[in-house]
Amino acid sequence: MSGRNLAKPFAIAGFFLAEIYMLFTVLAPYGHETHELPFPIPETSTLAPGSPVPLSATIFRVAACALFFGPFGAVVGTGIGLLVSGLLGDFSQKTPTPPKNDHPPT
Repeated sequence: MSGRNLAKPFAIAGFFLAEIYMLFTVLAPYGHETHELPFPIPETSTLAPGSPVPLSATIFRVAACALFFGPFGAVVGTGIGLLVSGLLGDFSQKTPTPPKNDHPPT
């Protein structure tokens, strides 16, 4: 009996974990709270320096990053699932069973 292929459940888990990681990445604070330089604002912008990021920009960043994080997470999950399936697989030699002969000898 061969082992179960774990690629699909690992791919699904990888997709969801990548999307959660994407939310943490995109929605993380930046600027002086994280001891980094503040987010650069173009000179033609009407926003004052230090103002919060508009909600439409955050939604666009979440949507754009979701297109990349999710599929790449699924690919990584598939690879890990294939590795785990291979490590848990049954590598014993199968002895072929002789075919049954239901007919009496004539």
